[in-house]
Amino acid sequence: MRCVLTALLLCLAPAAQATPPHSIGKFGQWQAATHKDGDALTCFAFTRAEAGPQHIPGRGDVVLSVTRRPRSHDVVAISAGFALSGHEDAALQAGDTHMLFYIAGRSAFARDNQAAIATFNHELSVAAHLPGPRGLVTLDHFSLRGFAAALAAMQKACPP
Repeated sequence: MRCVLTALLLCLAPAAQATPPHSIGKFGQWQAATHKDGDALTCFAFTRAEAGPQHIPGRGDVVLSVTRRPRSHDVVAISAGFALSGHEDAALQAGDTHMLFYIAGRSAFARDNQAAIATFNHELSVAAHLPGPRGLVTLDHFSLRGFAAALAAMQKACPP
């Protein structure tokens, strides 16, 4: 768990200012944690992708997260573990709901955070189709078991 929290923090803060995260708890397949950088408190809930059939050499952890910072609330993102192709959106599907995430570097961000969170609250899993290297499209699956509880713990730790 500490390895995933530390990797996620590298996306949240400059390495020189990073401090160890504080775990709020584990909720099903999800975890919630806080990170303090000076006076700013950042909270996040996250899960790792379930093992997929694709093997991409050098691919890092694949993490689905919701992050609450002092000036941006409940941002839904996927850290893909490799540089994503910037020419198209990433497509996610949870049940019958299709969502588009825009691509920025090694991450994809929900175009509609509130809609993604509402969908995640009512489904058991989500599949992400991420544009990868050499035209490859990866398929990653994330469990949503424990999502609502982890989100509630995160929001309690960082109220708006």
